[in-house]
Amino acid sequence: MEETIYLCTLGNPSQFLEKMTDEFTSEFDKVIRTDFSQAGDLKGKKFLFAVQLEELGINLDTEKVLHRIYKSAAGNQLSDTSGAVLIHSKEEIYTKTAASMLVFRLNSMGMSFPGRPMVEAPHGLRNYISSVKRSGSTLEESCLRETADLARRLRSFEVSGGCISEPRILAVHASEEGSNTLYLWNMVKQHLPESADIREIYIPNGEVKDCEGCSYTICKHFAKQKSCYYGGIMVEEVYPEIIQADILVMLCPNYNDALGANLAAMINRLTAIFRHMKFYDKKLYAVIVSGSSGTEAIATQLIRALNMNKTFQLPPNFTVSAIANDRGSIFEVEGIESRAKDFAEKICGKK
Repeated sequence: MEETIYLCTLGNPSQFLEKMTDEFTSEFDKVIRTDFSQAGDLKGKKFLFAVQLEELGINLDTEKVLHRIYKSAAGNQLSDTSGAVLIHSKEEIYTKTAASMLVFRLNSMGMSFPGRPMVEAPHGLRNYISSVKRSGSTLEESCLRETADLARRLRSFEVSGGCISEPRILAVHASEEGSNTLYLWNMVKQHLPESADIREIYIPNGEVKDCEGCSYTICKHFAKQKSCYYGGIMVEEVYPEIIQADILVMLCPNYNDALGANLAAMINRLTAIFRHMKFYDKKLYAVIVSGSSGTEAIATQLIRALNMNKTFQLPPNFTVSAIANDRGSIFEVEGIESRAKDFAEKICGKK
């Protein structure tokens, strides 16, 4: 079956970004360039966003194209589409931040992403030093190899992902009883099908020692045993459930525009089991409740950590969020029950 990739170039591409783009598109049978000025029916289509960042991480085309997509169909134009991102920067910084925000905004309009959907090329390509040590290739060769791998994975990626008849859902949280985040999750949970096997893990304060960066050899040794040097709740509860789960739901209150320490430590400690297995076949969802603002800060942090790094799939509209400050005020949010039900249906594959 002929596979077509729709290429959207954002900015004036450098020679190296063009080389990355050529490497990616060579894995497809047909390439169609688009700037979404005439979007048409996009259902089932796959997109590559090639992003060139100028100084200070600026890319003016991004805002124009996103606005064009949003206005084309009230923000729902990207339903049943999937995408990937190649990004090159003139500096050593900005690539992850720019890419994760782009992915979040496209995802909010219905686009899904495979695990690890982005290949970044910051100035100097020093992010590939570890890869060079393992493979013996050059920095450029390592980057292009990842680019080709991403193309192959997007080509085989199922846009909708299908519906799992008896999904095993793991919800992870660090919230005490009475949390607005837990209240919202409970609203979602009551609309999940009876066939769903729902597991919940509470990460208490002090129970998860943060990752201290063991050597690759030591981490790999414990990974083979599906374990970790530091043991504890991660080895006893989290690893076994992560391995079995089809869907991971992160329950994230937002207090200071960042994940809480317990959840951040849990994600960091996934490295050991990640060396044993990748999570490309698992989906990531998130329930985010902010006291005032900043939902996008938590969402993009999850994208960077669990989608771009730890390879969880990002299904369309992967978050449900609300602003609720005082305890119990989540129930006063207009339309929250309907939003919870819609989100449950997304998890079930009904939307």
